[in-house]
Amino acid sequence: MREPARQRQQLPRPIESSTDRTALDQAIAGAPQPYQLLFTLLREAGMRAGEVLALNLGDVSLAAGREGLRVRDPKNGTERVVVLGPTSTPRSLRMLRSHLKTLAGQPAHVPLVRSPRGTRVSYDALHYQWRRVCERAQLVDAAGAPRYTLHQLRHTRGSELIEQGQPMEIVQRVLGHRDPRSTQGDAALHDDQVHAALEQGRR
Repeated sequence: MREPARQRQQLPRPIESSTDRTALDQAIAGAPQPYQLLFTLLREAGMRAGEVLALNLGDVSLAAGREGLRVRDPKNGTERVVVLGPTSTPRSLRMLRSHLKTLAGQPAHVPLVRSPRGTRVSYDALHYQWRRVCERAQLVDAAGAPRYTLHQLRHTRGSELIEQGQPMEIVQRVLGHRDPRSTQGDAALHDDQVHAALEQGRR
């Protein structure tokens, strides 16, 4: 008797089109706050949506050379620090510095970002605003649904770091992957990368 074939897990893929990446970046820049900050952290820092929504004021460190975000309850069950930097995450740092001025004097346990009602921003609100971003970027299907998911921003960041030549260990650390196989999913080369490498080799 043959064993039933295992269904292969389909992992979210990075956004391969540079045109679509640019369109999303421009649409994110036009999103209302605090969603512009949330989407920028997802895009630049490669964080999970749940990690960003769970951030408190006290989780942010903007001391020069030690900029980072403390993730207290990530998916893999271990605490980590998301490293930020003026070169690697410039927009995130700029917006965080501006946002923290509006929270001056508040206790460390308050949510980093809050809804107009003063509560922690919900998944539903975040996904609604993501749909608006995709509409502005004209990246929706015939039914009006976003062509890309929020989680693909995370995989896109991993793919970009690999394209920059960052070691796999660094990319794994940035994304908070405990299993290196998760990071490998972002390492697939795009056709244009292969073409550019081959042409450079010929020259």
